[in-house]
Amino acid sequence: MKVWDANQDRAALSNPAGDNLLAVCELTVNFCSNHEPESQVLKHVGFTIANAEIVALLGESGCGKTTTALSLIQSLPPDARITAGSIVFNGRSLLGLNEARLREIRGSEISIIYQDADVLNPVMRVGNQVMEMLRAHQSGKAVQMREDICALFMSLGLEDCDRIYHSFPHQLSGGQRRRVAVAQALICKPRLIIADEPTAWLDSETTAEILAVFRHLRQVYGTAFLLISHDPDALMAADRVLVMYGGEIVESGPRREIFERPKHPYTTALLECSKRTNTVTDCSFISRRLPCIPGHAPDPSEVLPGCAFSSRCGHRMEVCESRHPDLHEVSQAHAVRCFQYETTS
Repeated sequence: MKVWDANQDRAALSNPAGDNLLAVCELTVNFCSNHEPESQVLKHVGFTIANAEIVALLGESGCGKTTTALSLIQSLPPDARITAGSIVFNGRSLLGLNEARLREIRGSEISIIYQDADVLNPVMRVGNQVMEMLRAHQSGKAVQMREDICALFMSLGLEDCDRIYHSFPHQLSGGQRRRVAVAQALICKPRLIIADEPTAWLDSETTAEILAVFRHLRQVYGTAFLLISHDPDALMAADRVLVMYGGEIVESGPRREIFERPKHPYTTALLECSKRTNTVTDCSFISRRLPCIPGHAPDPSEVLPGCAFSSRCGHRMEVCESRHPDLHEVSQAHAVRCFQYETTS
């Protein structure tokens, strides 16, 4: 069985270099505090995203998904810093750009849909907020820009465009505000869209509308996506899945293969929790214990000598406590960071 470099993304081997819109290599992020030792929250993360590809990042809260997203657009909080690695987008290194150049890229070439549903300015009409994003990166007549915004609103299920456009955020429902925030991220038709829990708190109809717009942008404009979620069911549109735990990628591969034949015990547990949750539909069983993964995620400030998942794993072996596992190839384009797939040959 082939062992990969710990930071090598299998997709980079199957795609020519020119096909990769984004290439992340050895990305390491530390958080520092005045009262606590510096902690490493991302550990040598590496992956690629090709043009028009939808890649999913799956993992529990606190595993490093949002930190990865904020690193890509250089919007980390003040107490976080990138200590190693590279981020290359469309042939350019993002880590070497100044703030003015980054502002030009954010929104026009790389856009993010934040997990927080209340990112809108509370004292500005929502239509003007979307218009500001468009004017910051494109030129054109205001009438045409407003038509473009209304067309996007309609595609996202905001059919009463005139009322929505002139409303303040507090005059809209939570689902409507969420869709306006999505519109703000999509309006410039960026090359890459980072969607952090884009369908959280939305009903099934709204979720379908947003995912339909994503597919339209991919098909018509070649837009690539990084979909981030803790819920496997929210990632069914993805081509590939990256499973993150403890600040590193523990499994990666085609979505169908990972969801149907998961290899890492953590991936298996996540999918099992999702499956069990979806099958419990009778509200009378409220006393039934909800499915969960036993134990707790590792503290980022703690340096573990072995596998970060070992304390929660039902397949734990002695080696898991003493040595960090490498990525092992289990099939074409599918890798897992687990000693169960290590061979001595």
